[in-house]
Amino acid sequence: MRMKDVYSKKITSEEEQGGYVIVLKDRISFFPLLGRRFQIIQNGRSRRAMVESYPCTCRGPELPHSHSFVRVKAVKSGDRVTIRKDSKNGTRFLLQIQSHPRRGV
Repeated sequence: MRMKDVYSKKITSEEEQGGYVIVLKDRISFFPLLGRRFQIIQNGRSRRAMVESYPCTCRGPELPHSHSFVRVKAVKSGDRVTIRKDSKNGTRFLLQIQSHPRRGV
């Protein structure tokens, strides 16, 4: 599978607390347009999702910007989230969460 068909990242504590996965600016085009609903499948269960955003001044008040994200339940800091475009249906995405190995100890 080509890298452009996959979005993968390690979950931060901020993402765990918020129940979402940040969409990095250079990968925003991987997803449907901001606010447009799409289908996401996790463990055989389908639900509707969308890319959302929130305003931020983490770089200081002189550099306001926004962060984009997709809401995902049950993500924990250190988990690896992988989202793949479904090759059979372009409006559907497959979500996989790989638990961080140290959490099972």
